[in-house]
Amino acid sequence: MIEIENRSGELAPEAEVLALMENSIKELGLHPDCELTVAFIDDREMEELHIKWMDLPGSTDVMSFPMDELRPNDPEPGILGDIVISPRFARAQAEKAGHSF
Repeated sequence: MIEIENRSGELAPEAEVLALMENSIKELGLHPDCELTVAFIDDREMEELHIKWMDLPGSTDVMSFPMDELRPNDPEPGILGDIVISPRFARAQAEKAGHSF
């Protein structure tokens, strides 16, 4: 089960990320019912997480919080973890690097 939530206040590529995550789970051979949450968040929330977990100042584009150590062909789904993305930061970073968001 993949949950996508957008609490960033900005447009985010939710459908594209969902398709990417579904394909990634399939290609990795993980149980199709493993749990994954992807949250689009604002820079304030990202900065709080960046300081708390990485002891680094400021916002960033993406952070991941893995849970269970899942293996291909596991009989139980397990919890893959959480991914948080700042669309504003990621978009600005992509523009600066000259590639697509």
